Amino acid sequence: MKNIVSLLVAFILGAGASVAQYMCVEQGTVLIYTETADRDGKEEVADHASTVVSASTDEAGVVSVKVEDIRILPGTNFGEIKDYSYYAYNPTTGNTLHTLITADDYKESFVSMMVEGARNAGQFVSDSDISELKDNIKVKGEISLDLPAEPTKDAKIPNKTMKMSIGEQSMSMNLWEGKYLGFEDVETPAGKFENCIKVSFTIKTTTPMQSEKTYCTAWYAKGVGLVKSVDADKKGKVISEDILKEIKK
Repeated sequence: MKNIVSLLVAFILGAGASVAQYMCVEQGTVLIYTETADRDGKEEVADHASTVVSASTDEAGVVSVKVEDIRILPGTNFGEIKDYSYYAYNPTTGNTLHTLITADDYKESFVSMMVEGARNAGQFVSDSDISELKDNIKVKGEISLDLPAEPTKDAKIPNKTMKMSIGEQSMSMNLWEGKYLGFEDVETPAGKFENCIKVSFTIKTTTPMQSEKTYCTAWYAKGVGLVKSVDADKKGKVISEDILKEIKK
């Protein structure tokens, strides 16, 4: 009986959470975004689709969602690039956690791009080569954002770090300087979204060759998730913009 009651409470909390959380909880929903990017002084526009591939609610009422994003990188020989992100809403705290990338997914994505690049260059890559490459890559940490329902005046987005090592070489990705910038209405081709939470943060990527910072601003709508994002360089020049074009259910 206790388990049945717990499951019922989780179901009720999960059902009511759809209007409180900064994410879409309907499995199968496809969010189509238009990305406008400046690549070496040339503007490129391309759509990409983010699909809610799974959604679940645990006994504590925490709602978890996995999103698959498929895109093609303009100007490259790569095929479709698949990335995954995750949302988790805790009805007890009212916080939505958006995990932009996990260690495991980053490793898989990196290996896939390395293999695809080698094959496009005419190199033969065997299954044993891929297995050896994976064994030599170590990744830990994650990049994620806390999205509270009502952030306090002095609240700050926690810093996050992800590190990867390949033999003696290493790189890191850091989310720093995160701020909550209040709430705004956002007009997109998919419609008008009211009271979106607005956040800003800096992504710093460090490799053996260079260090680079990207200054990000993002807007999240309740019941939907990300509806707009803008990436800029240190001078404020926009590098890329993603905006929600359509929602298919």
